[in-house]
Amino acid sequence: MLAMLMMSMTPMAATSLSAKAASMKIVKVNVQGGRLREGPSADYDVITTLKRDQKIFYSGKTKNAFSYVCTADGKKGFIYRGFLSSYGTIRTEQVYYTTGRNVRMYKKASTSASRAATLRQQQYVIVYKKSGSWAYVRTLDGTAGYIPLQHLHKAG
Repeated sequence: MLAMLMMSMTPMAATSLSAKAASMKIVKVNVQGGRLREGPSADYDVITTLKRDQKIFYSGKTKNAFSYVCTADGKKGFIYRGFLSSYGTIRTEQVYYTTGRNVRMYKKASTSASRAATLRQQQYVIVYKKSGSWAYVRTLDGTAGYIPLQHLHKAG
């Protein structure tokens, strides 16, 4: 899915990710209700509204005042650049997405451990460590825990 994001960059994006990109920026929405749009102006339809402090993947900027972004659940679109602030950078190889519905994230690397969260299908996560058949991950909203590797697929 991230590969599709990387390859589906429109010609309007001056800076874009490629499948060989070593790193990826994460940005934070600094307004409540920032509109993610289908194109790079207020004339385009709204895909969804984003929450203040929501973290999203930054994919590039356009010639005008918009940036091309992707949410943790794979919604791609354009948002006014003034609504974003830099949050951090990760290695592209760390980005995975969940492959099943209602993927359980545990507080420890064991299915008998307490559940930390339940993730949606194709939700992006950042993998920080792999050990045996488990991965220690964080969601873009900061929830951390362990997921069996069988429920993760490398993006890109």
